[in-house]
Amino acid sequence: MNRRLRGLFEVFKREAAFIAKDRNIITIILLSPLFYAFFYCSIYMNKTERDINTIVVDMDHSKTSETLIKEIDAHPMIKVMKVTGNLEEAKEYIYSMEAQGIIYIERDFEKDVKRGKGADLRLFLNTTRFLVSNDMNKAVNEIALATGTKTKVQFFESAGYNINQAKRAADPLSLDLRSLFNTTESYGDFMIAGIIILILQQTLLIGLSESVAKERENHTIRELFYTANGSPWALIMGKGAIYFILYSCYAFFFFTFIFNMYSQRLEGSVFALVVATALLLLSVMFVGIFIASFFERKIMALQFFVFTTYPFFLMSGYSWPMRSMPVALQYLTQIFPTTPYLSAFARIAQMGAGFNDVLPQIIHLAILATAGLVLTRLRIKILVSKEKDIQVDTIFDKISKRMNNNK
Repeated sequence: MNRRLRGLFEVFKREAAFIAKDRNIITIILLSPLFYAFFYCSIYMNKTERDINTIVVDMDHSKTSETLIKEIDAHPMIKVMKVTGNLEEAKEYIYSMEAQGIIYIERDFEKDVKRGKGADLRLFLNTTRFLVSNDMNKAVNEIALATGTKTKVQFFESAGYNINQAKRAADPLSLDLRSLFNTTESYGDFMIAGIIILILQQTLLIGLSESVAKERENHTIRELFYTANGSPWALIMGKGAIYFILYSCYAFFFFTFIFNMYSQRLEGSVFALVVATALLLLSVMFVGIFIASFFERKIMALQFFVFTTYPFFLMSGYSWPMRSMPVALQYLTQIFPTTPYLSAFARIAQMGAGFNDVLPQIIHLAILATAGLVLTRLRIKILVSKEKDIQVDTIFDKISKRMNNNK
């Protein structure tokens, strides 16, 4: 055991020196995580859209329509940039992307409202930006519902009802809608957490894969194996230890400073989050070493892992429900560490989950980490044996050349 620990420590020191001499790896593991965390998260700093440009086409030109327009403009989600009586003119603002929606108030709007006949309020949305259009649709529906209820209350009051009776008659079935977790219903609160995890995973994968591929490129796997005192376990853990420590520090910084900076909440068990994050880093570390060991050049490993960023995120089930994916992909995603981790993280961060609540995801991560370690250990043995054969062939080639030169 002492031999393995000494080997681990020697590999750790060697890796630290190895990283210090490689500017590419330094950039990836020291600068990229911080830069991307601040840059990408700043995009979602405002979290929700405000003052969406809207055109109102008022064909009624009445007191009631004017009041309605003021109420629409007062909503924090909507900004009435122009009131016109020409629908074609309003469409031009949509086509030029200056406005995101048109609210159309028909003729005789006030008369129909006062008669209790019912009036239509038409909404035309630019759904090329579906998140904005959804927010705007929700805002206009809120305004229409509030205005309709107010008009009904006034009608029942004029019929002799007192204020409480009029409110009950106007809205006999009221909806009490409450958001349990993402209470602001903001895209920013949803995206920032996923981005942080993706940054942790991908920069760790790319940095570690660059180091492993460089070992193969320089034919130093066997040298590394001897440094580890002939222990594949010491080689793997020593090689990855510096990355595990560094990215544990990043995770702590992100979940404290960055989350606080962008008003992200961690409602659940800190212990469960620590365990899940540690298993995620171990899983990613083993996967990175294993896959990178198949590349004989650094540039090939870099190109491969850079192009895995979006597939890993999109297939994790975080941005799109996994049950809506093809069945084959649902099974494939189970081998990605981000799949169980993001599921556990959403429960811990937003839903206040405890350790037992995310135990299935933690077990899943533990299985992936164990399988990754076993496969990586076997792969290292194969590489050491293969490099030995290469070195022997090289020696024989040198001897043959000398004999030929002597002749």
